[in-house]
Amino acid sequence: MDRGDSRGGRAIIIYGPIGSGKTTTCLRLIEELKGRGLKVLGLISPRVYEGDRLIGYDLLSLSTGERRPLCRVPERAEGKWLRYGRLHYTFSSEAFRWGNRILQEAAGEIGEGVIIFIDEFGRLEALELGLYEGAMAVAEELRRGGAAIYTCRDNLIERVEELLRGRAKRVSRHRPYDIQGILRCLDLGSLRNTRLEAF
Repeated sequence: MDRGDSRGGRAIIIYGPIGSGKTTTCLRLIEELKGRGLKVLGLISPRVYEGDRLIGYDLLSLSTGERRPLCRVPERAEGKWLRYGRLHYTFSSEAFRWGNRILQEAAGEIGEGVIIFIDEFGRLEALELGLYEGAMAVAEELRRGGAAIYTCRDNLIERVEELLRGRAKRVSRHRPYDIQGILRCLDLGSLRNTRLEAF
């Protein structure tokens, strides 16, 4: 699905259930985009395993490569971690503060030639918690151009579209691994040409 607005940049929503490949798709896109000379900012959330067991997720800054623990199963949480209702994981308030700062700083750099990743917009963000402030900051700055890629589960697509409404010029939905479809919707020729003209 592709929805247009009269102004702003482009937004991609990569959606699917847990384990469907949303973050893996982001990693492949990041490699492709960097190879084409585009600036990639924002956050991805790689899984953390203990042996074969999934014990949580980290936040990884695309601008610095710094990585911080985001959530863990309760028995692996150390320090001040937060519980939200019946969610399976406990969450690091410090990681949320850091992640929001990363996204807000990225939002300040948005424009043609810049692509920002927000991986992912989850149930906490839908309640305006977690990384919501940073996700909203990026959406607001899409009015200036550039592009952003949001990931979410199937049941949160409309919530992300609501966030982007009136801010992004064009919003398209994609399943994980639709690399070529996403690249086409990003209109890389336009992004790259505008970026080169800036030098």
